[in-house]
Amino acid sequence: MTDLTVISIVSTAENALNRLKKAEVAVFNCKKEGAEFIFSIKSKDIKKVFAIFNKPCYNIKVKKHGLIRRILSFAALRVGLLVGAVAFVALAAVSNSFVLKIEVSGSGSYLEPEIRRIVLDEGAAEFKSFSAFNGATATGRILALPQVTYCNILKKGSVLIVDVQVDEEHYASQEQGSLLSDCDGVVKNVVAVCGTAAVNVGDAVKRGDALIYAHTVIGEEQQSCLAVGYAEIELYRTVEYFADEDNEQNLKEAYASCLIENEQITERKHTVKPTEGGVIYVIEFTCLHKLSINLN
Repeated sequence: MTDLTVISIVSTAENALNRLKKAEVAVFNCKKEGAEFIFSIKSKDIKKVFAIFNKPCYNIKVKKHGLIRRILSFAALRVGLLVGAVAFVALAAVSNSFVLKIEVSGSGSYLEPEIRRIVLDEGAAEFKSFSAFNGATATGRILALPQVTYCNILKKGSVLIVDVQVDEEHYASQEQGSLLSDCDGVVKNVVAVCGTAAVNVGDAVKRGDALIYAHTVIGEEQQSCLAVGYAEIELYRTVEYFADEDNEQNLKEAYASCLIENEQITERKHTVKPTEGGVIYVIEFTCLHKLSINLN
């Protein structure tokens, strides 16, 4: 807010404005009242304006001081009252500058463990200064959670309220429980958007092992939540392909038979075994098998 002082001079508007423009003084709210030209200036320019119109003919005067000057005048008359008010405001400001409670509301409240984890990661915590909180980043991360369509983070007094709305129709079809492996292999990547990773990269897993748990840990407390994320498992496979003869086209078709949806072959080799009526291509390959839960 600009602190403005209202000035009155006896002059034509054109003459006054030309002088003020040459002196590079910003002018606001101009009006004429009889012989007086009344206008507002920034309070810091008062001395400059009085110097411009220092001749008696201009009869310059201040009609209304700026807000800061009026506050100071008020303060000078009511020092005791002001000191008490300032102390009260300061105390309230200090209290309101801290987060004393975090609340998660809305249809997405079932994601509270993950939402709280994000909020804590971005600097907010009970009895911690609100200025340390990166609200924009936290909002973006929460909106990236599955089915989240709306997120509003608002501080009311000392309470940080995180309102999260989700696509409830989509949520009704979500898979409950942990993400389990459907094969034997070695973990090459695991990403838990919600929940807790049950394995690390490089771990050997078997069919049925948990990859992402449907819970999270906040502080020392374990809380249930929706498991959301994916894992990539490297596994070894062997495929046999029969052909009437060994040639380049049949070899391509043998390799093509190894391509499986959602799997990426990383290494492969083949051998050819003669058999009655043709040959058998024995394809040995490793691939990345991807499993996910609640990402769609």
